[in-house]
Amino acid sequence: MTRQLSLAIILVVSCTAAPLWAAPQNRPQAEYSADSTMQTEEGTIQQKIFVTPTKERKEMLTGAGDGGIMIFRFDSKVLWILMPSEKMYMENSMAGGQGQRQRDDPSQWTYEDTAMGEETLSGIRVTKYKTIATSTDGKKYGGFSWRTREGISIKQDLLYKEGNNKKRMLIELTNVQIGRQDPRLFEIPEGFTKLDMGGMMGGMMGRQGMGQPMGEPPPNRGRGQGRPQQMPPQEAQPAPESSPAPEQPSDMEKAGNFMKGLFGQ
Repeated sequence: MTRQLSLAIILVVSCTAAPLWAAPQNRPQAEYSADSTMQTEEGTIQQKIFVTPTKERKEMLTGAGDGGIMIFRFDSKVLWILMPSEKMYMENSMAGGQGQRQRDDPSQWTYEDTAMGEETLSGIRVTKYKTIATSTDGKKYGGFSWRTREGISIKQDLLYKEGNNKKRMLIELTNVQIGRQDPRLFEIPEGFTKLDMGGMMGGMMGRQGMGQPMGEPPPNRGRGQGRPQQMPPQEAQPAPESSPAPEQPSDMEKAGNFMKGLFGQ
């Protein structure tokens, strides 16, 4: 696995779940689909989303089917990342460790939500809110959100502050269609194979911990390592001629192709 691929995998696993400050404190109480555009200092991300009070699906696909799909199951605390072109998927727990649970737990935040009046966005009647939220460890975010009576955030313009670090995010929904969503959208499709990222990442980190370059076999650590061993001369034997077997892409190569499609690289 290349370093670039390993970093991409870490970023996907750790950053696909939207941070608390980029979302309202409550889940919407309606099912709907929409086109989502998110703008940050790093760039613009466009997605097709499908939402229920307990589930969410985000699609980042090209016309050729490349890219990825993320399925958030808030009811079972699990995130699935699908690679449709390879019929594979990755799984990640949304429960996280103690630090992540504290960061994402609404009970650790104090909200000041003030209604500013009603407006119309994309033909939808919404209420504009000014929100200021502060966590128990001093993190803070604030800004404006435009929400329907069902709690659907049609637009969010937020600024997050942690010490001297500031981040701004603008999220807008268009083509909003309120209505029941197909339950199959929030399940792993039949025929998909699970990609064991935990084992691969563990092996990768183990090799890096020994100072060994990626993709190279481990050095000889058997007996006599500190003393040169004299080997008797051997006559070279001609290698039997055989047609090479066609190379099949490994799971990591498939994951690499998926990451390139996901990030548009």
